[in-house]
Amino acid sequence: METTVVLFVLSLLASGMAALTAVTVRWAAFTTAPLRASVVQFLLLMMSGMLLGLLVYFAIGGSSGIVAGFWVAGAIMSASVVIVFLTFVRERPSLDAAGELAPRIARRGVFLASVIGLVLLNEFLMGWSFSLLAGEIPVGVGSGAGQLGAILAEAVVSPWFVFPMALEMLLTLRWLLGAVPAPLRRYLIIQPVAMVCSPPTISALPWAVGTAVGASLLMGLAVAILLLALYRGEDVPPRVFTFGWRLISTFGVMAVGLYAWVVYRNVELFAVSLLLQMLLFLHASTDPAYYAGTPSLPGEVPANRAAAPDSSRS
Repeated sequence: METTVVLFVLSLLASGMAALTAVTVRWAAFTTAPLRASVVQFLLLMMSGMLLGLLVYFAIGGSSGIVAGFWVAGAIMSASVVIVFLTFVRERPSLDAAGELAPRIARRGVFLASVIGLVLLNEFLMGWSFSLLAGEIPVGVGSGAGQLGAILAEAVVSPWFVFPMALEMLLTLRWLLGAVPAPLRRYLIIQPVAMVCSPPTISALPWAVGTAVGASLLMGLAVAILLLALYRGEDVPPRVFTFGWRLISTFGVMAVGLYAWVVYRNVELFAVSLLLQMLLFLHASTDPAYYAGTPSLPGEVPANRAAAPDSSRS
């Protein structure tokens, strides 16, 4: 009964964090104002602080671990508040000056890279810390880098990483699909399903067989979409074409990783394939205009973003 309650509470927390992450990705895709960008980073850093504090508790244990965990979480949260405050101080003169244009993010590429990095970090930390709370992986990391790598890979393929990430992808698509170039949508819709099709996630034979078949079908579908577009002579933007073959390449890594898992019980390569898929998805969802051939520039709002002004206010 106690285990069921723990799993239920962790599921609610994971779902809430996935939804909040999807919201921040949506904001990152549309915002051009430094203050709003700093709020996005603030929210993501807040989640990082909480999850790192939890891992510090597990690393130390006991009352000392609780105190150290709170200190780590508090320090990161305080630093994130400072980022917002400093951005506000820099932006305030332009906000007070009547008739002046609102400031734009000076280096939007750096901002988007920070968002992608923090989202990846948070999803990984959630997979690791929630797996520890659920008792699914050992608290210690053993001796040697090999043991540590195996435990980190187990965290990536765990349900606390795979399912929240799939939910986050679905919510992000729900809110951003209209801003994504049509040729790219077909690949992005495949990705949440591909994330769920992870045989090592649940130790049951029906799950392993069913998800392995599903992953194979999705790989074939991605290849068919790319080849059909070439056969029909469709006007596919070069960056979308590149995205397509990169996605297919990650499926190839996943297939090799699946073989390594079945034969050697090693999930590390499979975990790498999931991280690569996440990286592709986050890049496309944080800057969809890039794949339309109109990358965002400071002071310039692409047409597909300008058509959705309400999204930047959400």
